[in-house]
Amino acid sequence: MKLTYAVVFIQDANGWGAYVPDALGCVSRGDTWEEMLEMIDEGLTFHIEGTLEGGDPLPAPRMSIDEAIAYHLELTADDCLSDLGLDFSDAPPTLATRFEFVEIDVRVPEPASSLSEPAREPAPVG
Repeated sequence: MKLTYAVVFIQDANGWGAYVPDALGCVSRGDTWEEMLEMIDEGLTFHIEGTLEGGDPLPAPRMSIDEAIAYHLELTADDCLSDLGLDFSDAPPTLATRFEFVEIDVRVPEPASSLSEPAREPAPVG
């Protein structure tokens, strides 16, 4: 199944960081832009598949880019970005912040009830 999520990319003194507002806890880092794109794709796929395999509901991709910008500005105003491991001591966050959609291909696990179990012989009586 293909899903498309709004992602916030932030360049800081250590490279690039990214987070997905619709998938809380999905944060990634990379030294270069290209590495960051690969890392967030892998991280988001892993996050969503792990959520589904754990039996939790799918974090639906709901945010538009405009909503992601508003969400990010609120985090910035509340100084919550350091909680995500993003350091802006050398550069203001708004100079290198990008908002883009990332499309991932997610493997959806089969429900446990549809898994076939091997046939068992009935236990002898008596």
